[in-house]
Amino acid sequence: MPVQENINTIICGSLHQETIINALDQVSLNHPGGSLLYAASGYALCDRRIGLVGKTHAQFLTDFHQDLEEITTALEGITLSVHLPNDIRYYRIRSREKWETSHFKRHFYELGQEVPKFLLALERPSSNTFSMSPPCNQPLTSSDFPPQYVGAKALLLTPMDFLSHFSCIPHLRRMGIQKVLIRSSPSYMIPAKLCVLPKLLNGIDFFFTTEQEVKTLFGARFDRYQTMLEILCRFGAAHMVIKNSQDGYLLLHGDDQRATLVPDHFVFTVDPIGEYDCFCGVFTACLATTSRSIEACAAYASAAASICREGSGVRYILNTYPDILRLRAEMVAHQIISSPIASLTASREL
Repeated sequence: MPVQENINTIICGSLHQETIINALDQVSLNHPGGSLLYAASGYALCDRRIGLVGKTHAQFLTDFHQDLEEITTALEGITLSVHLPNDIRYYRIRSREKWETSHFKRHFYELGQEVPKFLLALERPSSNTFSMSPPCNQPLTSSDFPPQYVGAKALLLTPMDFLSHFSCIPHLRRMGIQKVLIRSSPSYMIPAKLCVLPKLLNGIDFFFTTEQEVKTLFGARFDRYQTMLEILCRFGAAHMVIKNSQDGYLLLHGDDQRATLVPDHFVFTVDPIGEYDCFCGVFTACLATTSRSIEACAAYASAAASICREGSGVRYILNTYPDILRLRAEMVAHQIISSPIASLTASREL
């Protein structure tokens, strides 16, 4: 089988069918989503030479094949699951930090609209605040990466289970992957997994996580957020990007006691679903395909995240004008601050 040499980056993650009522009461009904597509759509703003890896069912590919091809034509890594996954997701957006995933009948009645019948398949709805849906239950293995992707130089793992993240990396390193970037999953950013996290992060180039996940991981052991970050920096990742709960992103470099604060580009939040995955996708694209500094990559990623939360779904991201992304990235870059970790985390101490 011939090698597909035009693949720059492999992106792995979950695929969902999403229905969203955003902050403007606009309804996006049964659109493709999931961490894989939000990250890949962000990446596609800069480069479409990406190979997607994920599991889904035949109907998803039938319904959304055109959407997938708008991102990339390298779809050999999208495989059919032998078990029908529970991939339906519903969100009622209240703010950037809060949304509901239950009571969809009441929400549609309040809007005077008929309740979509397919939503009735949701078995156990719950409420989420500042967290995404649980990762796919079927872990990825080395056999899920097709030989057509051998030419890729970078790998982005979006939120999945610990086994998928941990087991795939050695195989992909042997395939020639030079840069590995991981977006953490809430499923293993918990105290019970603290002892195995250094094994995952050792030798990783970039680790993306959130302030909330860091505090959940270390909260039972440390009282100070600064201490949590200092310990996390010793786990072996060359660089870390931490999404703050309120204002932007922290860039940490190994054991360096200084951090860089990359601000958000302010916009009215219409729909925050997928914004951090979009951030990770654009950051990876800039890192893999340009000579920009890490700070400049983060500025572009922050700008892309602002675009993501201005509308709903991956189609909104893909329709972005390149000049809008560039101008916003330039505005973010002028506001970047570098300072000791202690000064940038003082307001977040528990």
